[in-house]
Amino acid sequence: MFPKILAILALCILPAFSDPHTPIEVHKAKEPTDGRYIVILKDGISRRDHINSLSRRGILSGNPSITHEWDVINGFGGSFSTSEIESLRSNPDVLSIEEDGRIYPQGGPLQ
Repeated sequence: MFPKILAILALCILPAFSDPHTPIEVHKAKEPTDGRYIVILKDGISRRDHINSLSRRGILSGNPSITHEWDVINGFGGSFSTSEIESLRSNPDVLSIEEDGRIYPQGGPLQ
């Protein structure tokens, strides 16, 4: 009886110690620009504090190139390495990550 209760208790407690955040999917562009991404943060997350925290913790290592920060959306864009994108995918403050890509008017590329 005791081992059965212990097993049930373990099954109830263990999820509390695991990481509940599943890495988010990077949305692909039809014509991506190599290594450039748009990162959207969740509501209530300070963009500036988030970027500073990533830099302090070494997640944005070296010299990441953040080229855009917007007031209209809570996010930033730039060139990021594969390892930086993997870290951002698992960050609970990140809502979505999009590949930056070329877009055209409805008729296609301008000649």
